[in-house]
Amino acid sequence: MISRRCLGPPSRQQTPAAVTESQALPTLLSSSVSPVKQFYLNTTSQCVPYVVKFCPCHPNPCHNRGTCEISETYRGDTFIGYVCKCPPGFSGVHCQHNINECERNPCKNGGICTDLVANYSCDCPGEYMGRNCQSKCSGPLGMEGGIISNQQITASSTHRALFGLQKWYPYFARLNKKGLVNAWTAAENDRWPWIQINLQRRMRVTGLITQGAKRIGSPEYVKSYKVAYSDDGKTWRTYKVKGKDEDMIFRGNVDNNAPSANSFTPPIEAQYVRIYPQVCRRHCTLRMELLGCELTGCSEPLGMKSGHIQDYQVTASSIFRTLNMDMFTWEPGKARLDKQGKVNAWTAGHSDQSQWLQVDLLVPTKVTGIITQGAKDFGHVQFVGSYKLAYSNDGEHWNVYQDEKQGKDKVFQGNFDNDTHRKNVIDPPIYARFVRILPWSWYGRITLRVEILGCTEEE
Repeated sequence: MISRRCLGPPSRQQTPAAVTESQALPTLLSSSVSPVKQFYLNTTSQCVPYVVKFCPCHPNPCHNRGTCEISETYRGDTFIGYVCKCPPGFSGVHCQHNINECERNPCKNGGICTDLVANYSCDCPGEYMGRNCQSKCSGPLGMEGGIISNQQITASSTHRALFGLQKWYPYFARLNKKGLVNAWTAAENDRWPWIQINLQRRMRVTGLITQGAKRIGSPEYVKSYKVAYSDDGKTWRTYKVKGKDEDMIFRGNVDNNAPSANSFTPPIEAQYVRIYPQVCRRHCTLRMELLGCELTGCSEPLGMKSGHIQDYQVTASSIFRTLNMDMFTWEPGKARLDKQGKVNAWTAGHSDQSQWLQVDLLVPTKVTGIITQGAKDFGHVQFVGSYKLAYSNDGEHWNVYQDEKQGKDKVFQGNFDNDTHRKNVIDPPIYARFVRILPWSWYGRITLRVEILGCTEEE
């Protein structure tokens, strides 16, 4: 096949000296061969201006920005002299047909596909996001684990019992909290109670888990509630029934202990989330967890807690053995968030700033956050108070994460006790296969339980 584009006049070197207007036209008109075909087969020209009327690509017959190319092409017995190169999303002889991209079912996890012109979009369920609904966004945001601090939780009122000795503060409203006073309860005279979470930055909130509690042996819980959200803590919007200007009323709990989950479709994107109990059994008593992720969607646990990251992928600079006994070896493979047992974390064999805990993610991965936690060794509280972060793609050449404003190694704030989760967001994120936590300060011995947050592919 001979193929040339109709791009205008050729360069001086390309134009055959023998071809002129007076010579070309008679030759074309007297030949029994198609004028267009003969002209392009006997010259190297690409639509010489004075014979441009014979170029089949002028005007462009291709639709939707298709590219016309001169070609020795037939349609049946007819020589047409061109082909149309269609852009993505279009097909047909003249690129006149819009391809239905939804036919190949690109939307995952229950997403609904809408075909667009040369494109498509996915309407994702609340707990998923991404172009193809491929990224899950339903992780706990930190009420139960403690990433959300007490100062971030406020309420309209607090119930006081036993002559004011028992105070059911809002920061007790943590899912599965234990103890005699283990939830938030609104004051009896509070006619419009609410509890509020300040996430400290805009986040994507895709669901809420609620739970009641017992107070003085009597079950109390929230039967139904509304949800409002805000970016500044002043201007609030109530979550609506989809497609209607009507406040959504969510079903709550039916007893004091079983968790009840509701998802938000579409999800909420806000810094502040407020729950308004509507119907309560006895007093409005609540324990809860918010579900969601960072706005980027790339903040899912990569597998330390779940075990998806296997023991052989986790290594360390040294290992401590309590009483020098093998049965009390604090190995790096035990450095898993919320791990239980007598030996339930990694502890370094030495207490100095040359220690490290390393995770091999096996492939280059986008890392957007770290959650750390301490532990106890026979009752002794141990944790890392601050740390640096290093990363590598080959395990040999390392970069220490930098504080861009100060132009030096960034020191992340760690834990202040042995059990509370401490989350640090890595912004800008790291793209690496290997991640190392470099303890910088500690209490007791260097002891860590961790989770790494991120995603294995770009949105």
